[in-house]
Formats: sequence, structure tokens, C-alpha cells
Amino acid sequence: MRRRLDPDALAALEEERDFLLRSLDDLEREHDAGDVDDDDYAELKDDYTARAATVLRAIDDRRALATSARAPRSWGRTAVALCVVAVLATGVGWLVFRGSDSRAPGQGISGDTRQDSANLLLEAQQHTGQATQALQRGDGQGALEAYKKAIETYDKVLEISPRNVEAMTYRGWVINTIATNTDAAAASQLVDEARQWLDRAIATDPGYADARVFRAILERNARDFAAAQADLDAVDTSQIPSYMQNMIDSVRRDVQAGVGGSSSASG
Repeated sequence: MRRRLDPDALAALEEERDFLLRSLDDLEREHDAGDVDDDDYAELKDDYTARAATVLRAIDDRRALATSARAPRSWGRTAVALCVVAVLATGVGWLVFRGSDSRAPGQGISGDTRQDSANLLLEAQQHTGQATQALQRGDGQGALEAYKKAIETYDKVLEISPRNVEAMTYRGWVINTIATNTDAAAASQLVDEARQWLDRAIATDPGYADARVFRAILERNARDFAAAQADLDAVDTSQIPSYMQNMIDSVRRDVQAGVGGSSSASG
């Protein structure tokens, strides 16, 4: 618990959040000024927003852990809280695990696989955060190594919880993120692999919003606008955090324009 509540780690996450949100603002200004073309703008905005979402969730998790650590301990209340959190995580599709006791990521208590999975998901978030920091430093190799550790950690989640849609979804998105930073030949294969993981997540839970949105982005990039529209239409908007709304609105506008353009061309 002490390591996971390290104030320096929280400060680093908050610094990373501020950097990404500033980057989004700068990107908007540069695009409006004509310094960034539409394709680069869309790709960079998706990347920054997805990375910011991961960091914001990690910050929320750490703050919640700090609150639970300060609260008086009651194992009865803790058990009830964990049950409620599990329901919320399934319905909302966002990691909201609240830990307790001194245990390392991936080590649960009493062999509870849900707690093991949640700890590992938090560890994977930390690896993606480290990758973002490496990219900020211009350390591409360091970023790749951190992304690989995130993928390995998601694999551990799936070993103990094969139907964990969050692990499937974010494993796929990490692969897609790697694809955006590699050469075209390798990128195509990686994007296909990312798509397969998103397909698998949606087949497991058709209502999981994260996977639907991420797959819609890949479909938009592939100019499969009808499929992207279908995925966006399947998303329950009440599940979307406010900080993700601008990205989703942007994707939706692109898709609607693409659908309209395809209809005009076929007519």
C-alpha cells in the first residue's frame, strides 16, 4: 500500500496529466492555425486523449486508495464495498478498484481472482504511464519496453480471468498505440492484431463502451464508416467520462461525414 500511495508517484501522474491536457490544447490551436493537417490532428488527438484517460483513471484509483487507507477499518464494510465496486466496474467499464492491506500488484488476499485481476490492471496502467513518460523524453525504446510490460501484465490478467474485457480492450489499444509509432509495414499487422483483441472484447461483452469506441476509431481510420457508426451507436453515452467526450464527439463527426460522403459517391 505504501508504494502504491507514494506521493511522488501521484505527483508524477498529475504532471503527466497536465502535460497531456496541455498537449491537447496546443494541438487544437495548431490545427486551427493550419499548422497541423487534418489527418495528423485526428491521429494525435486520439492518442493524447486515450493516454490522458489512462492517467486520469490511475490518479482516481490512487486517490481512492488514499481515502480507504485513512478510513476506519471494517471488514464487513470492505466486503460490501468491493461487491459494489465489482458491479460498477462491470456496468460502467472503467477501473474503479479499491484496495486494502499491504500487498504488491498482482497479489490478492485469500486467492480472490477479482482482486488479483484488479491489482494487475492497476500495474498495467502504471506501465502505460511509464511509456508515456518515456515518449515525452524522446526515449522510444524505453516506451516500447514499458508497453511490452503492460501487454505482459494484461496477459497475466487473462490467465486468471479469461473473460476480463478491460484487459482484452486495453491490450488491444496498447498494440494499436505501438502501431502508430512504427513503420508502415509492421503497423498494418499490429493494427490487425489490435482489432482482433477489440473484437474479442466486444464478443465477450457487447455493451463495453471502451472497446466499442476504440474499435470505432480503428474502423474510421480504415474508412469503414458504416461499421464505425454501428459501434458508436451501440455505446451508452452515460458510460462516457466527461474527459473522453470531446474525442468521441470528434470521432462521431468524422464518421458521420464519412458516411455522408460514401452515400453521395454511391448515388
